[in-house]
Amino acid sequence: MSLGYTLLLTVAGIVLIAMALRDIFDVLFHLEGRASISRALTRAVWRALRRAADRWPGVFPLAGPFGLVAVIATWTVLLLVGWALLLWPHLGSFRDVAGESAQGGFWEALHISILTLSTLGYSDVTPVDQWLRVIPPLQALLGFGLLTASVTWLFAVQPAVQRRRALGYELWLLREAADGEHDAPVANGQMFTELTSRIVAVERDIVAIPASYYFRDPDERLLLSAQLPFLRVLTARASASGEDPGTAQRARMLRTAIDDLLLTIAWRLHGREGVDADEALRMFARDHLKRDLRE
Repeated sequence: MSLGYTLLLTVAGIVLIAMALRDIFDVLFHLEGRASISRALTRAVWRALRRAADRWPGVFPLAGPFGLVAVIATWTVLLLVGWALLLWPHLGSFRDVAGESAQGGFWEALHISILTLSTLGYSDVTPVDQWLRVIPPLQALLGFGLLTASVTWLFAVQPAVQRRRALGYELWLLREAADGEHDAPVANGQMFTELTSRIVAVERDIVAIPASYYFRDPDERLLLSAQLPFLRVLTARASASGEDPGTAQRARMLRTAIDDLLLTIAWRLHGREGVDADEALRMFARDHLKRDLRE
């Protein structure tokens, strides 16, 4: 294999490995959630299953889990192919049990890469050159890192989803209680303060863990998008009542937190700036297939 071709494969392998590592790093450690590969993949899977939901409604709740699987699979493929491209030009330095040079081209390099990344070993070939002996342990360490990163990400996504679902259900209960009395529920400053903290937590989850947004629960009682219109009306009533200045101030804080959450969704997940909170709420509702918003 010529020097130029070897250099080309080496550069391509390094680029693929760097892409995977950069995305993994952003997912785990970047507080703004700017991992481009994972964000693009989760949204692509979500869009595909959202379209399919017009015919098969039951598939849409799978968009979030399938998106995570697609991202982890992509990380794995990038690392496997990247290391295979690095090893391919140097297969002549690998020996089988009979002492012969490894054969098979790219597929043999990929075979070695798969076994090494999965920490299963070299299979029936081993490197001879000293510098090549350093590469497999490094790749095995990345294999451990990939597994750890995947599990860590899963453990970060699920609590974020559960926080949003719990808030949606709590607001649904509040709304149902109000409907039962044919009047607005009794609101106080403490309730508004607690709800503000919950809304802020959901907004921060969407910023730091965008993949959590694409989990849509089939139980519409848990859909936060369906409950926010009621909460906005409740804050507007409390702000305008004038009975308790402290409660009114906390209601305005909650309304600001809700609008900020909606604008964050419009900007970070739709790339839309300059929209108002009402339009952002409609985006949120359409995303989760909840079109009949009721205030």
